[in-house]
Amino acid sequence: MIALRSTRVLLNTDLLPADVVIEGEYILDVLPYGSAPYAIDLGDRLLSPGFVDLHSDAVEKEIEPRSGVFFPVDAALVELDKKLACCGITTMFHAVAFYEESVAGTRKPEMSAHIIRSIHELNKQTFRVDNFIHVRYEATSFGSVAAIVDLIESNMVQLLSFMDHSPGQGQYRRLDNWLRDHQATFGIDEDEARQVIDIMDGKKHLSAEKLQHLAQCARSRNITLISHDDDGEKKIDAMRTLGVSVSEFPVNEDAAFYARRHGLATGMGAPNVVRGTSHNDNISARRLIEKRACDYLCSDYHPVAMLQAVYTLNRELGVSLGESLRLITANPARIAGLSDRGEIRPDSLADLAVIDDSGIATVVFSMKSGIPVFNGLGRGLGADTLNHRGSSAIKEAAL
Repeated sequence: MIALRSTRVLLNTDLLPADVVIEGEYILDVLPYGSAPYAIDLGDRLLSPGFVDLHSDAVEKEIEPRSGVFFPVDAALVELDKKLACCGITTMFHAVAFYEESVAGTRKPEMSAHIIRSIHELNKQTFRVDNFIHVRYEATSFGSVAAIVDLIESNMVQLLSFMDHSPGQGQYRRLDNWLRDHQATFGIDEDEARQVIDIMDGKKHLSAEKLQHLAQCARSRNITLISHDDDGEKKIDAMRTLGVSVSEFPVNEDAAFYARRHGLATGMGAPNVVRGTSHNDNISARRLIEKRACDYLCSDYHPVAMLQAVYTLNRELGVSLGESLRLITANPARIAGLSDRGEIRPDSLADLAVIDDSGIATVVFSMKSGIPVFNGLGRGLGADTLNHRGSSAIKEAAL
């Protein structure tokens, strides 16, 4: 048993002084400040639940840091897992894409399935934090349907989302944005890119049947369904008929409001918040948060953006730290159906992040299921603040 003491513990949306008592994998109790007989004193460092990231494709850059330059998948995944612990992310949903086969590259069905199987195996005993799977299915990636069904039936998938990255709608209303991104991402010239567009357009009329099949398979396993880049009522209504309950990255205000009015949760990218704008000229996440039309933030492609987004909202929009932190803790946990994490309360998993915000906010300590997985406190925690028992616990657990 061990206790963490701080003058600022996130309890619901409030930052309050408390002692958080941990036994085994779980939080045993939250006691009045200073009442635990033995405690690691964090001073005024903020004690938060560990962050829950529902969508990140950072795994792609970890495996292929430069175009055409590949690292061994297992080694790349282990290294990324360490980075997640340092960011305070204790539950990660890797957004592994099954993209249009004619341009897929590292998102070809075989490669995507291999990455997922590797994550699943490494998560059993190697990873420091929980690494789960968010399968992203492109509406014209017909060749990947069988592989996705097999992964679902093998209990390797926790979230499934539907994408349509064809130009003229959704994320890519402007053709020049589509050409720019796809030529850079997949190393193709403009003629090749336009051939891909023709292939995607030629398959669209067959996509509904594939979507229905995948949705039915996911629903049979109680997998949360997500839509991407919703641009209006028509698309949202179509997604709702499939059982989708989350609209991720709505591209305009009307789509976000419509989704929420019809019972869908909405999520946006943390990098959008930090930068103040979408990289494709879509709606600013800050604007949706101001209008209370965003339920959670995900790292999208940049895990370090999670914490920076929280402090950006506090600094730029005056959103309280408690409310901002819930966008990356309690809210995404609830949306993903994870009732055992995301809040500091008795019987919740002891998934915790310690934040030093005396300067630029940074995570200095992370705990997953009661086990420290990142210790950046070093000498800073100090002999003057730790009793002997607490100091020994930190030294034994430091990784």
